[in-house]
Amino acid sequence: MTTVAIDINPVTLRRMIFHSLYQWLGIVCLAVAAAPAMWRGGWPERTAAIAMVAAWLGSGLVQNGMQLWGLQIGVMLIDLVLLAVLLAIALRSDRWWPMWASAFHGLGALLHFAVLVDAKVWGRTYFIAGSLFSFLTLAALLVGGINRMRRPLAD
Repeated sequence: MTTVAIDINPVTLRRMIFHSLYQWLGIVCLAVAAAPAMWRGGWPERTAAIAMVAAWLGSGLVQNGMQLWGLQIGVMLIDLVLLAVLLAIALRSDRWWPMWASAFHGLGALLHFAVLVDAKVWGRTYFIAGSLFSFLTLAALLVGGINRMRRPLAD
């Protein structure tokens, strides 16, 4: 049985979330994608933006920085919850972008199961593919938020 330890020490959190250029790029892209959604988006855009920000922060809290190989159970669970939120938005809204976001994030979540089946997937391939799907999910939110900004506020 695997246990997930959560270290909420602010120094550890800062090191885990902001210790590389890639992580800074991730938070900048998240902020750029979430800003239009929060500013002028409807309930689908705002819900997805809040869920993505929460997932990003939660992943930083549960990620085991000492574990270099194998499955990160905590991150996988957070990704599955985010996938469920995106699927619920896609099924209940009249927008097209949540379908794309769900598909991209679903592929990213599927990577966790690939690592579960074969630990050799872990490494550069896992990192690059996971990053690609994450940025494509953010791009779908950004396009949805920008598209919503061009319409009058209705919901």
